[in-house]
Amino acid sequence: MAPTSATDIEANPGTTSHVNASANADAPLTTNGTGEKEKEIATMLPESEGKPSPARRSISSRWSEAVSPKHADLICLVLCFITGLCDSAAYNAWSCFLAMQTGNTIFLGLGASSQPSGKPWGWLKSLLSITSFFIGSLLFSLYGRHVGPRRRSTLFTSFLFQAALIIIAVALIEADLIPHTEAESRTLTGGRLFLELIPIALLAFQSAGSITSARALGYNEIPTVVLTSVYFDVASDPKLVQDVSGNVKRNRRVGGVVMLLLGAIVGGWLSKSSGGMESALWLSAGLKGVIGIGWLGWVAEVK
Repeated sequence: MAPTSATDIEANPGTTSHVNASANADAPLTTNGTGEKEKEIATMLPESEGKPSPARRSISSRWSEAVSPKHADLICLVLCFITGLCDSAAYNAWSCFLAMQTGNTIFLGLGASSQPSGKPWGWLKSLLSITSFFIGSLLFSLYGRHVGPRRRSTLFTSFLFQAALIIIAVALIEADLIPHTEAESRTLTGGRLFLELIPIALLAFQSAGSITSARALGYNEIPTVVLTSVYFDVASDPKLVQDVSGNVKRNRRVGGVVMLLLGAIVGGWLSKSSGGMESALWLSAGLKGVIGIGWLGWVAEVK
């Protein structure tokens, strides 16, 4: 078809509309398919952006999952060792316990008659230790019940917090702000004497975290902080003389006694060393920190 000239258009005005219609007819038809796709993409983008990536979901689910209690009795035995370390070092320096509150209760009772005569404020240290341990037990238990006692995140944060409290206490001692030898404590009747109450409170508070974790993991036969009931349970066990593999609870109880005794022996020797009681506390903090980090890689509980 020959092109339409300007003269033809002027002569026949109707040709213009015919040309436009013809041009529109010859042009390729456009659909709204592209627009619909853009709308679909726009609709999908916020939803996909709102979802965490698979890696993030994996980390989040692992953080909140419960750990398997299988073989966690070995962790409880290490906690017994730590109790021995801390209590032997503390008793050597301050004549009170941090975890074994039965002994502190006796010392508190002796304070009513102003005994021992050379330690007029011994009852106050014992009372503070008992109180701090009680508060620690309450708060650690509440925390576990609120977020889940065997969750990976619960155990991780709990043990790192315990390690941090030990580090704060030993840092105060390292700075020579706190009396930390028996000779220093014996020659003081006030002033710096009462500064001993700071690390005692911190260390007794964190000791409660050990037994809280042992109970949460289901190993009631390893209390980690007391042995009197364990001695009774071992002696009264009707299966006491069974073979090693036939009485697992007995083995755990005996292991707890051995580990706590070993910790007390090591703590005593460390207190006599050039590092003093600080070395025993640093070791305790290190072990609790390692345990806390270890929970990150612990096997999850199979549901």
